[in-house]
Amino acid sequence: MVASTQDNLPNSILEALACGTPCVAFDIGGISDMIEHKYNGYLAPAFETKELANGVNCVLEDNQRHQVLSENARKTVVTKFTQEQQAQAYTQLFADILQSVGGK
Repeated sequence: MVASTQDNLPNSILEALACGTPCVAFDIGGISDMIEHKYNGYLAPAFETKELANGVNCVLEDNQRHQVLSENARKTVVTKFTQEQQAQAYTQLFADILQSVGGK
């Protein structure tokens, strides 16, 4: 569970997902780029602590659901957050920045 009220793309979530651990967090910043609600974890509306607690219960109360969330957690990292994909994203970002600076 990540109870941060301000965060962007926390490594702790990415590391947990990579280990096959479903994550529960507030839907803030870049967290929704990693956690897909009820696919690999649970996203609670920002600052709604009761909903965050419901998320923990949702992830833990059903063994079969927990297993599916765990498998999807690992799958998310393997398919969306490889080093190659991140390198390509940075390369594209830098190219876009250089193009916009050069175009002025």
